Amino acid sequence: MSRKITTILLLILILFACSRKESNDLLRQPVVGIIQNNQVPILIKTIAESEVRIEYKRTDESPGRFTEWEKLSDEYSNSANLILTDLNSNTKYNYRVEFGDGNYSKWFRFKTFPEQGIAGKFNFIFSACLREKYMGYNIFEKIEQSSPSFVALLGDQMYSDYDGNLNELELYLNNDSIRQAMVEEGEIILDDKTVLGAFRNKYNRVFDVNFQNMVSSIPLMAIWDDHDYGLDNSDRTYPYKKEARKVFKENFPDYSFVVKDGGIYYKFSIADVDIFVLDTRWYRSPMQNEDGEMKTMLGSEQLEWLLIELKNSKAKFKIVFSSVPSNDYGGDTSSGRDGFDSWMGYTFERNKILSFIEKNQIYGVMIFSGDQHYPSSHILNWKSPLNYVSRTDSSIEYSFENLGTAVFDFSASPLHYRKTTGHLLIPANQEDPHFSYEIFRPEWAMPEKVEYNDDIIITSVYGVAEIDTESSTANVTVKFYELNSETSKMVEIYCIKVTY
Repeated sequence: MSRKITTILLLILILFACSRKESNDLLRQPVVGIIQNNQVPILIKTIAESEVRIEYKRTDESPGRFTEWEKLSDEYSNSANLILTDLNSNTKYNYRVEFGDGNYSKWFRFKTFPEQGIAGKFNFIFSACLREKYMGYNIFEKIEQSSPSFVALLGDQMYSDYDGNLNELELYLNNDSIRQAMVEEGEIILDDKTVLGAFRNKYNRVFDVNFQNMVSSIPLMAIWDDHDYGLDNSDRTYPYKKEARKVFKENFPDYSFVVKDGGIYYKFSIADVDIFVLDTRWYRSPMQNEDGEMKTMLGSEQLEWLLIELKNSKAKFKIVFSSVPSNDYGGDTSSGRDGFDSWMGYTFERNKILSFIEKNQIYGVMIFSGDQHYPSSHILNWKSPLNYVSRTDSSIEYSFENLGTAVFDFSASPLHYRKTTGHLLIPANQEDPHFSYEIFRPEWAMPEKVEYNDDIIITSVYGVAEIDTESSTANVTVKFYELNSETSKMVEIYCIKVTY
């Protein structure tokens, strides 16, 4: 081949390489899902209809591998899950989005989980309640810096009925004066003037660049609660729940839901730990209904699924995620209706679950929840005497050897909101096994109800759970963190350790 031809070919290759540039076609950064069976879904969301695939590789690997091409359409808000396969455990991967026109995104990175079915170590951060109005503090950066195995968002990832109530959209559309007043107040900003469009708009507003940086590198686990489901203390009668489910799936990765067209509950495993994620909204009875056999939080099918899976699980620890707390002090009555929104208002079904756990001698069950708006930990289904292994002013250790089939309930929230007090602690309940035994609640959550004003300090709260089944004594350590407003740092306020 002549030197002239070689030169021409090199120029063509250079021009081709230069034409492939980084693209800004992503509406926001990808969202890494839960890694299972050596594969992971990554949610892609683009500005317009397009064709995409993902190139991915280990940090020490070259060249990369590719997913199948996926066409994104307006029907699903230009979103889709692309599946990365044949992944190794405990391994860092780089990935980027390639577009049909030859352009691509920047590189992102994530790390896979410990091998399934084998003893291991991992950790996760859990919290809830991302009120857009109070998002001044960059909590997502703090979470990203701590490098958890995954992040569990336990509901109220946005507030559909606050900061512009999409449930009043019909009123907004049909009354000129109300519409103008709401626009002037900044309450309603819509491109697509439908309830579906309003749900989409809400997520677009709350998932800022700090959130995007976190979820593009740390696997995300999510479930909804009442406000992102649609309405304060909402239940199975909520009229827009199908729209809510559709948009939830457009904004979070595929979690291999147990049912396709029903509630969004699912299961996954990390190391030798089984994890169950509950939907406490889709099937639930209204909270004002009389508590009893006919009142349900989970619905018959989800309840049966949970009980069978717990019974069949061989895991040392069974982690259950619930968007509402299971203890006797976290019930929300803010809608003005009778009853409690948490498991306090569904004690017949809660007791059915706890009795099943006791009858079948199921050990190591731990519930993690949001919505309570203060960090706390409780022991359910306990028997007297209730002995701890050791205790300090800021920590306590328990052993299932002493507790038997008792169930722990840990609650941590909010990520972006104001402090609240929940219900006052009833000291007599601390001696009564029929009630939740309260291990910890911060002092600011103890006093009488606080009246809020616009100047009150906004808080951030989350919990960190560290699971170790490799050590000779398997254990779970849960630490609660709260924002110190003076130093803008997250400070550990209490620690609970439970050994198996």
